Amino acid sequence: MSDELAIDSGALIFATLADVYLSSGMYDEAISILKDGLSRNPNYTLAKVILGRAHYLKGDLGEAVKILEEVYSQVKDSENTNLYLGHCYRKLGDSDRAIQFYETVLKINSKNKEADQELTSLRAAQVAPVAEVESKEPEIAAEAKPLPEITPEPKGEEMVAVPVAPVQTHSIVTSGKEPVAQEPEKVEPTVEPAIAEAGQEAVVVQEPEKSEPETLPETHPSDTLFTPEESTAVFPLEKLNEPMSKLLNLKTVKGALICSKDGLLIMNYYPKSTNADELCAFIAAIHNESQNALHFIKEGDIDKFIIEKSNETICVITAGESLLTVITKPEAKPGLVFVYARKIIDDIREILG
Repeated sequence: MSDELAIDSGALIFATLADVYLSSGMYDEAISILKDGLSRNPNYTLAKVILGRAHYLKGDLGEAVKILEEVYSQVKDSENTNLYLGHCYRKLGDSDRAIQFYETVLKINSKNKEADQELTSLRAAQVAPVAEVESKEPEIAAEAKPLPEITPEPKGEEMVAVPVAPVQTHSIVTSGKEPVAQEPEKVEPTVEPAIAEAGQEAVVVQEPEKSEPETLPETHPSDTLFTPEESTAVFPLEKLNEPMSKLLNLKTVKGALICSKDGLLIMNYYPKSTNADELCAFIAAIHNESQNALHFIKEGDIDKFIIEKSNETICVITAGESLLTVITKPEAKPGLVFVYARKIIDDIREILG
């Protein structure tokens, strides 16, 4: 791709190459290519959006906001422009502006999970301080419940105490001519009088039930932890082998890859490939740029596309949130490959989601 860019420096392919550099963390190289390409194609809006994203990923928020705000003033319904403006203002601490842009993204595309997650996080952060204040009120009320310890005044009469458990109870010895039991109206409502045995004074103790720890068998750790069998069931990537074998049995198919839409390799069925990760990043970049272009002109989503090379043909088809890439020999018929791919695409969606 860099060779093609050198041959025709004014070609719009510079944006795709820059996107691949961004996926690899090469921010300075991407910015340099985008600035050079925009000097020859100043009206290429999509390249400006990618340039703003490049500055955002590099951490230059001021420059990113400047570029993206300029694009926003011209095209207010650009999904990616609103999304990365939201990211920038969230980083700058302006939650209100960030929420405004994330809401606009969801109006344009209600299925944008990134904007939905960020919006949910920001709204939860705004509600959290109120919830924290409310949660402190029961603690204040709880601190007021324990009764202060009463020290009896000596009146020359013998005080008799009944032994009680040191941790579970708290006793208060009363003195006087009449036992406390004969005047229940003077006892605080939070405690109950306990009558001592014959010949002893009455002792007021707290309810032992409040200090007794309760056993909760239903919260046993084994009830909340995943077993190894459950963990295996969450990511059953090995289940992909069966549906993929149907496709790989075709004589014209050299191999296949499954990756996420951000270029992360999930499964490699092309053992001869030495650069599967780079190929996934390249394919995801082409898919995302094409998808953004279609969204920009409001023409729907990418379903499949073909890349023809001299020694092989690359057929790509969407599978939910993943991309199925089939590498075939040059003589293969892409239409037939897509027919077979369609037969297993539902299985891939069910497994990967």
